[in-house]
Amino acid sequence: MMYYIYHTGLPKEQLEKIKNREYTHDEIEHLYQWIYRHYQAKQRAWMMAVMIVSVIIVVVGLLGLLKVSEKIMMIYLGAILVTTIMCVLICIYVKINMVNKDIRQFQKALSMGYPEFYERIVQR
Repeated sequence: MMYYIYHTGLPKEQLEKIKNREYTHDEIEHLYQWIYRHYQAKQRAWMMAVMIVSVIIVVVGLLGLLKVSEKIMMIYLGAILVTTIMCVLICIYVKINMVNKDIRQFQKALSMGYPEFYERIVQR
């Protein structure tokens, strides 16, 4: 089994059908509910991952401060800073590509194909 770090999002055929108004209003509502439930689950998982990563960085950083000599303190702090920046960038990438992508694609297609639903859904 292969894992990819890039999420392709919703199927292209499905997005085209939304843009071309090929679904009934009930199907659109059902599809939105399904996508939104998955979005909420991904959002909760992402928040939990961010909290866990934050706690790990703080704990490892503090434990390292207790063991590092003064001579290499700046190197250690630099390493912690670089690690923190990398973790922040990874979390941002995951949020944009894995968590928000499906709902954004759906909303964009919906605004083209079903503008009357788009206004109602965005206000929720």
